[in-house]
Parts: sequence; C-alpha cells; structure tokens
Amino acid sequence: MSRPHDTTSQHVAELFKALGHPARVLLLRLTWDQGRSGEELCGLLKLAAATVSHHLALLDTAGLITAEQRGHHRFYRAHRAAFAPSLADLLAVPRPETETTAPPAPILSEEERYRAKVLRTFFKDGLLTTIPAQRKKRDVVLSYLLRDFEPGREYPESEVNALLGAYHPDFFTLRRELIMRGWLTRERGVYRRPEPEPATGVA
Repeated sequence: MSRPHDTTSQHVAELFKALGHPARVLLLRLTWDQGRSGEELCGLLKLAAATVSHHLALLDTAGLITAEQRGHHRFYRAHRAAFAPSLADLLAVPRPETETTAPPAPILSEEERYRAKVLRTFFKDGLLTTIPAQRKKRDVVLSYLLRDFEPGREYPESEVNALLGAYHPDFFTLRRELIMRGWLTRERGVYRRPEPEPATGVA
C-alpha cells in the first residue's frame, strides 16, 4: 500500500484513478466512520463480490483504505490519513530539472471530438448507461473500457467480469464484443489484451 503522504506522480495518478469511479467513492463513504465487512459492503452497494473486491483492491493500491482480519471476515475502513494533504499539496510536486515545459495541447481532430461526444452521451457518473447499437459508437465505448486492461497481462474470467461489470451489468455482451473485435483474446479461460495495442480505428 502507498504511503499516506506520498506525492510522487505515480501515487497521485493512482489516487485520482481510485477516486474516478462512483462505486469507490461510495465505498469510502460507507467505511469512513466504521469498518465494514466485504459481505456487508456487497449488500449495501448491491454489487457482486468480485466487483466489490476489484474496487477495494484499487483503493488499497492508492492507500485509501485499510483492511483488518477479524475471525473469518476482513473489515475495511477508509484510511483517513491519506486524505490529509490538500489537492494543492498533491499537485505541487517539484519539477525535475530534466523536465521541460509541456507544449500547448493540440487542437482536437474531428474524430477526437466525435469520440468525446460519444463518451459523454453513453457514460454518466462513470457508468455505462447503455451499450450503443451503432458499431462505430460501440467501438468508441469498447476502446474506452479496454483502458482497464494491461497489454500482455493474463486475466481470469472472474476478473474480466468484475472489470466490465463495474461499468455495466451486461458484462457478458461487453466481453463478447471485445473478443469478437480482437481487442481481448481468450484461451482456456484466460484473457489477454494483445500487445502491441490493436488499432481501434476511432481515436
């Protein structure tokens, strides 16, 4: 687990990623004042155990939650000390001497504007509201979901379901579409994102 006051770029990125999903924010709220078991959190959030475990793992990696074993159950509690630094403290990391000023952001292309519009339309509060019927829009959504998979890493089916189910309950369709598109491969129940990254044709 990361140190509470770690302000390295990697840790700050992990922290922002951990806070970038409504289910993880709710987990922190539910465990802010008291420890709760994984089973209790599943009931309160009405999410599958694998999905809750996935979110808890990301919070743990960012150092935002702690776990304590009590008998046969693990109890989770928000790590309040990790929230002590302000946003300004986290971002005020001394710039390395070798780092140069970043160039101005490029103007978005027509395709990039289209992609952003599709994501705004089909995602709300970090959740996929519906799976697009139109192929081009569906590819935009699928390529966005693909970001959660590391190229070359092996994923058991349960983890694939948890990753996709965190966005939409019909993870079966999303998983099938990713495989049909060639963006995930499956062999003997093990899934991989091909490396190098496949061309999406939408970015």
